[in-house]
Amino acid sequence: MNILKTVTRKFRPVNLFFTELILVLLFFSISAAVILKIFVSADRRSRLSSEKENAMLCAQSIAEAYSQSGDVGKALKAVFPESDDIGESGGNYIVPLDEKCRMSTDGGVLLELAEDREKTASGELLRLTLTFKTENEELYSLDCSAYIPAGGADNE
Repeated sequence: MNILKTVTRKFRPVNLFFTELILVLLFFSISAAVILKIFVSADRRSRLSSEKENAMLCAQSIAEAYSQSGDVGKALKAVFPESDDIGESGGNYIVPLDEKCRMSTDGGVLLELAEDREKTASGELLRLTLTFKTENEELYSLDCSAYIPAGGADNE
């Protein structure tokens, strides 16, 4: 009988309750950590998706303006009215932007524009490549072109 009393004393309901409580708390803390990691990943993907969408809309606006004028400076001025201090190096432009594709000196997105000109007998074909980059990856890239007849853009 003494052995039976000792065994029942070791596993009283109070001790079993605290053991179960500790296991349940451990389970919930691990679950909370996993869910928190999922929410952080979803937030990062949402932000990246928003940056890509803004870059795509900005690139389309620049491409439309470039197709009309055939001039990178005019296209940038049409999309970014405050674009007085855009750096140009040999036909290539670099524009620092923020996440919403507004001009910013400390932006996290860089817009690189590279222009290529091809003269033909009947006019000039201009090609522009727009590339949006962050510090670790390329967000979006778009190629567009404009054609200027040999008599100039005014002759039709």
